Amino acid sequence: MPKFAVLFRDDLAVGVTRVEAASAAAAGALVLDQHPGSRVLAVDGTLVSEEYRVRLLAAWIQMQIWVK
Repeated sequence: MPKFAVLFRDDLAVGVTRVEAASAAAAGALVLDQHPGSRVLAVDGTLVSEEYRVRLLAAWIQMQIWVK
Protein backbone atom coordinates (compact mmCIF):
# COMPACT_ATOMS: atom_id res chain seq x y z
CA MET A 1 0.00 0.00 0.00
CA PRO A 2 1.38 3.48 -0.85
CA LYS A 3 2.71 5.71 1.91
CA PHE A 4 1.90 9.41 2.21
CA ALA A 5 3.13 12.29 4.33
CA VAL A 6 0.02 14.18 5.40
CA LEU A 7 0.30 17.73 6.67
CA PHE A 8 -2.56 18.92 8.86
CA ARG A 9 -3.63 22.06 10.67
CA ASP A 10 -6.51 22.74 13.01
CA ASP A 11 -7.16 25.09 15.93
CA LEU A 12 -5.21 22.86 18.31
CA ALA A 13 -2.34 21.42 16.28
CA VAL A 14 -0.14 21.64 13.22
CA GLY A 15 1.82 18.63 12.13
CA VAL A 16 2.87 16.05 9.61
CA THR A 17 2.30 12.32 9.89
CA ARG A 18 2.94 9.25 7.74
CA VAL A 19 -0.09 7.31 6.55
CA GLU A 20 -0.50 4.15 4.45
CA ALA A 21 -3.52 4.45 2.19
CA ALA A 22 -4.73 3.55 -1.29
CA SER A 23 -4.70 7.20 -2.46
CA ALA A 24 -3.85 10.74 -1.36
CA ALA A 25 -7.56 11.40 -0.78
CA ALA A 26 -7.82 8.32 1.45
CA ALA A 27 -4.72 9.38 3.38
CA GLY A 28 -6.23 12.82 3.96
CA ALA A 29 -9.49 11.23 5.09
CA LEU A 30 -7.64 9.08 7.65
CA VAL A 31 -6.02 12.16 9.15
CA LEU A 32 -9.35 14.01 9.12
CA ASP A 33 -10.79 11.18 11.22
CA GLN A 34 -8.17 11.96 13.89
CA HIS A 35 -8.34 15.75 13.44
CA PRO A 36 -11.89 16.67 12.38
CA GLY A 37 -12.15 20.06 10.71
CA SER A 38 -8.45 20.17 9.88
CA ARG A 39 -7.02 21.34 6.61
CA VAL A 40 -4.87 18.61 5.11
CA LEU A 41 -2.39 18.08 2.30
CA ALA A 42 -1.18 14.59 1.34
CA VAL A 43 2.20 14.20 -0.37
CA ASP A 44 3.78 11.04 -1.81
CA GLY A 45 5.69 9.59 1.14
CA THR A 46 8.53 8.26 -1.01
CA LEU A 47 9.44 11.85 -1.85
CA VAL A 48 9.66 12.96 1.77
CA SER A 49 12.63 11.95 3.94
CA GLU A 50 12.54 12.36 7.72
CA GLU A 51 14.68 15.50 7.50
CA TYR A 52 12.65 16.94 4.66
CA ARG A 53 9.36 16.39 6.56
CA VAL A 54 10.32 19.14 9.01
CA ARG A 55 11.32 21.51 6.19
CA LEU A 56 8.13 20.73 4.27
CA LEU A 57 6.00 21.41 7.33
CA ALA A 58 7.80 24.70 8.03
CA ALA A 59 7.36 25.83 4.42
CA TRP A 60 3.70 24.80 4.45
CA ILE A 61 3.07 26.82 7.61
CA GLN A 62 5.03 29.81 6.34
CA MET A 63 3.28 29.86 2.97
CA GLN A 64 -0.08 29.16 4.63
CA ILE A 65 -1.15 26.75 1.90
CA TRP A 66 -4.09 25.13 3.61
CA VAL A 67 -5.94 22.75 1.33
CA LYS A 68 -9.01 21.05 2.70
